[in-house]
Amino acid sequence: MNGSLKVPSKRFLFRLIVLICLGAALLLMYDQVGSWFGKNAPGAGSRAERSSYYLVDCSNDNSQVMRFVYPLPDSRYFYSDRYGWFDETHFDAGNPAQVIADVETAAASGGGIITISQSVRDGLTGYTAQYLVSGDVGPSDIMGVALGIYMDWSVRFEEWQGSLPRNLVGPFTPFSIEDLPTQYIGFIEDATHLKREVIFTCYLGQVETADTPPHLWVSTEPGTPADGPDLPTVERLTNESFEPLVLTEEGWEHVPWPPALRHSPLPSSSTTWLFDSDETWYLDQAIP
Repeated sequence: MNGSLKVPSKRFLFRLIVLICLGAALLLMYDQVGSWFGKNAPGAGSRAERSSYYLVDCSNDNSQVMRFVYPLPDSRYFYSDRYGWFDETHFDAGNPAQVIADVETAAASGGGIITISQSVRDGLTGYTAQYLVSGDVGPSDIMGVALGIYMDWSVRFEEWQGSLPRNLVGPFTPFSIEDLPTQYIGFIEDATHLKREVIFTCYLGQVETADTPPHLWVSTEPGTPADGPDLPTVERLTNESFEPLVLTEEGWEHVPWPPALRHSPLPSSSTTWLFDSDETWYLDQAIP
């Protein structure tokens, strides 16, 4: 041994570089395939996080077929022939995920008060309501209580938007046909931990980008010749139900959600939940 270092041959270095490149390619392919099959499926947060395609096994549809999940339209409104209109800004109104978490915490603590709040007009004003969660609420009642509270709050919020002076700047806002159905699906998204685009792919079907939903509807009532020409009537379309409102051959009708998305709220009572109080605030200052 003369103690000298043996210099690797060019062929050895070439093979080493090839192995390193192959290893990197395999890791990249594994990560990509994993994301297709939901291993790294995007969450239900921003649109950018929901922009990739991947495969999902839809539960409760008995098809046993993997489906490609397509991202939702990059627009505020989108439309389904079967389930009407949806408003991107209403999926998280009142923060249903926080409502569920707060009900769970209150129930585990023997009951308590939870708060739901929503700002409008870029935070210029907003609405807040408090609810009492009974100490009798058990683990199996959490979702029913949370949905009951969230539905009650959603209706109160729409009524608040329709009162003076707020309805002067948004006369077509309260109980728009897309509001409550969108908020219902937002709650189901958080309650089931199903990603929003998965809910549409598996149960609601594909949707299309839409302009502003129809808040006014023009119709003509047929008359008799003695009545003169038919005159159009204009009515404001509203939806005070959490089921979608869809135009059919018989007119505007409410359509039930698919069975997998039907969850029942627990009604208000001394053993479940009670409305406590609410307030309007302007620039973070409460006004009784």
